[in-house]
Amino acid sequence: MTEITNVKGLLIDLEGVLYSDNKLISGSIEAIKEFRKNNLKLRFLTNTTTTPRNLIFNKLQDFGFNIKEEEIFTPIIATKNYLRDNRVKRIALVTNVEIIEEFNDYEITQKNPEVVIMGDIYKNFKWEILDRIFKLVYLENSALIALHQNKYCMRDGKISLDLGPFVKAIEYSSGKKSILMGKPEKNFFYLAVKDLELIKDNILMIGDDITSDIEGSINANLKAIQVKTGKFQEKDLEHPTQPHYRIESINELPKLLGY
Repeated sequence: MTEITNVKGLLIDLEGVLYSDNKLISGSIEAIKEFRKNNLKLRFLTNTTTTPRNLIFNKLQDFGFNIKEEEIFTPIIATKNYLRDNRVKRIALVTNVEIIEEFNDYEITQKNPEVVIMGDIYKNFKWEILDRIFKLVYLENSALIALHQNKYCMRDGKISLDLGPFVKAIEYSSGKKSILMGKPEKNFFYLAVKDLELIKDNILMIGDDITSDIEGSINANLKAIQVKTGKFQEKDLEHPTQPHYRIESINELPKLLGY
């Protein structure tokens, strides 16, 4: 495989690239060390909506990664920026209880909220909850924010439904499009690129999800590498959008970069 040159920054997905189902992917710690040694700028992207950023950081520290908290980008950060810029004060949250503290500056209510924010609540997605979201969006004209629209994820080592199908159900029933904050939304990638203070030609996106990571970043005019860990499936080889490179795991990336 031909070496990739002139790379100055990496956007690295977390789940499925550095670890999968709470298990460390072999060689990932050493790969990050190699990137640091070669002075690459790093940002770590995740569509996780069940955990605040400080807890994600603590988890990475426990794994042994040399990562700074401010290098982690989540849909929650993008959402808070949107609420601030649009002067939103009243919100309804359909999220994991652990991230409620991230929205302490807002009035959290089920009565006439300006915005309904949907995150992954796993097995708690029941008809009653979906119906309540539908009524807020359809009858009370609340805007709908989707922290991401992943179709599926890994749970207990198996492919499982993620947030996206439930967001699509609300969109279909209400006739209103959601405001997407996480991958594969272009603005999510643009935010990370801007923070790196590099031009796109000098940045690589590393991910396992053919849609959220690979197709999303390519649509944002980035070069993309897919790892065959995490959510990778053989049918990804037939996807209409293909990565610029595909490697077994992130531990092959230093060699691909010529280190």
